[in-house]
Amino acid sequence: MPSTFLGLNTGLSGLNYFQATLNTTSHNISNADVSGYSRQQVLAKAAPALRVRSSYGMMGTGVQAAGVEQLRNVYYDTKYRAATSKFSEYSGINEQLTQLQNYLNEQKSETGYTKVLSQLGAAMQNLASSPANATYRTAFTQAAGNFTDLINEVATNYQNTQEDINNEVAIHVDTINSIAAQIFTLNQQIRNIETRFGNANDLRDQRELLVDQLSELINVSVVETPVKYGEGPDAEDSGATTYEVRIGGMLLVDDMECKQLKVAAREEKVNQSDIDGLYDVYWVGLNGALGERVNFNSNNITGLMKGLLAARDGNNFNPFSGTIAEMKTGTADGSIVKISLDEGIEMDKLNLPMEGVITLNCKEYYYEGWEAEYDADGKLNNFVFKNLTITSETGRREPAALNAGMDVGREATMGQAIDCKGIPYYMTELNEFVRTLSNYMNDIFTSGADANGDRGLDFFTAADIAGNDYVLTAKPGTPAPTKVMSNDSSYYRLTALNWAINQSVKADQTKVVVSYKEDITQGNLDAKGVLEKIIAGFDDRSMYSQGTVSQFLQSITTSLAVDIQKYSSFANNMDEVANIIENQRLSVSSVDTNEEAASLVMYQNGYNLACKVISIMNEVYDKLINQTG
Repeated sequence: MPSTFLGLNTGLSGLNYFQATLNTTSHNISNADVSGYSRQQVLAKAAPALRVRSSYGMMGTGVQAAGVEQLRNVYYDTKYRAATSKFSEYSGINEQLTQLQNYLNEQKSETGYTKVLSQLGAAMQNLASSPANATYRTAFTQAAGNFTDLINEVATNYQNTQEDINNEVAIHVDTINSIAAQIFTLNQQIRNIETRFGNANDLRDQRELLVDQLSELINVSVVETPVKYGEGPDAEDSGATTYEVRIGGMLLVDDMECKQLKVAAREEKVNQSDIDGLYDVYWVGLNGALGERVNFNSNNITGLMKGLLAARDGNNFNPFSGTIAEMKTGTADGSIVKISLDEGIEMDKLNLPMEGVITLNCKEYYYEGWEAEYDADGKLNNFVFKNLTITSETGRREPAALNAGMDVGREATMGQAIDCKGIPYYMTELNEFVRTLSNYMNDIFTSGADANGDRGLDFFTAADIAGNDYVLTAKPGTPAPTKVMSNDSSYYRLTALNWAINQSVKADQTKVVVSYKEDITQGNLDAKGVLEKIIAGFDDRSMYSQGTVSQFLQSITTSLAVDIQKYSSFANNMDEVANIIENQRLSVSSVDTNEEAASLVMYQNGYNLACKVISIMNEVYDKLINQTG
């Protein structure tokens, strides 16, 4: 039999339900502008019916609020994060390449390479008009020095950009660690609440917002699994879930642990013109030790971190690689390995550091110095890397014990093949530029004689560690070298960073070469045979595969412009995709204040009606109890 006060309880259930809906709607409106907030709604169901044992069977007992549901679509979350990661990667590369382009755009100004080359050309023409004029000789040297200074400045700015990226990588690693720690804390709080069948929607929003922020830095995958009591078909839902966040397929954080990342500076360079101490990113192992290195070059990883590292380390998919031809232990140069290349490397394009790390059959070895042989085409091949060592379990460097039987014939590489024209690529291009021009011009300068009748010196060179200029051109009659060593005085030692005018030539204008020995001997002060070759050299289209001196530099700016356009287009496309998905996501989860206002009126009417039911039932019970009898 139903209770006498069933009607009052039924009205009360409606009052409680509409009170909950009004509170939830008020909560939605209050958080309408809060980033990451998802709209909530009260779930309702009919209260258990009461059997009245009459012909009509069952009698309703009102309504129950079954819970407060968070309106969110996991599919849209996943798609949005994937699109955001790709957008961040492309925009990160685009931003850094634009920075490199800005330095080159400076060359179009009054102090740019077009203007400086024009000034150098004018200085050479003035000198040609009066070869013995000391003022014109000095002006020519100064104009050439301005040109080398310009290339030095561009290369230095590229290195500064590499350092800025390196610092930014360290900051983003700290951000990833911070976000992971916050997610871990939220996991504990949410689980504690939901295990008691509570509502943790607002904490869930905070967690999802953190995952959104994390996806900008590196792509994430999220797996949420219900926690059940018991096993098999009799297992019961606990109301809580486990929440797993992975980056690059590796677990970052769940309910039980929160892993961390750590940056560690490289002890050796990968590219000749890299700055010292570039960071690699590792998982933190036991007791804070370095664990596995995170391979941001993997196809499984996207995000801003990958874009920054691609710009910092990009070599246009062209690392040093070859086949292990020979391995020896106990030589005068310690443990050595000989690497044969499929195709030789031109000296002007050589990018090997003097000391570095080489990977032999998937194992890393440190080397100190190298030498290479010239092949029939004048390219460098058959590289021998000397004094190979490895890092022991105690962290100390020890001589490498080589296994020639297993490793000969296997692959040898240095660095990774990164499909991006980043800073190492453009630094190699600048190095090729100064080496090719220096070699070409020095051959002309040293073929003549200075004002004193002495053989001409290398005009373009660089200072060694002791401050003395490298001697790059061999004396006449000297046999052509068959090999080169990393510590030789060779064009390998010449880079865009140290390129300069010979110090002796800068200090003494009589050292400037404009004519040949026989002209000086004959006292022909107007002879300018060497200078005419030099002037023609700057317009020689055969000097570079790209053409003249100016055209080579133009090719760098063109390459940058093409890549910037490419990554800008990629970024814009992914931005549009992310915006479309975000709009779809917001259509489900965002708060529309107009809709919430309409809901307030509807729920208010329901609340008033529930109050009316209670008021009427109060009159009925007053009549029944107080006025009957």
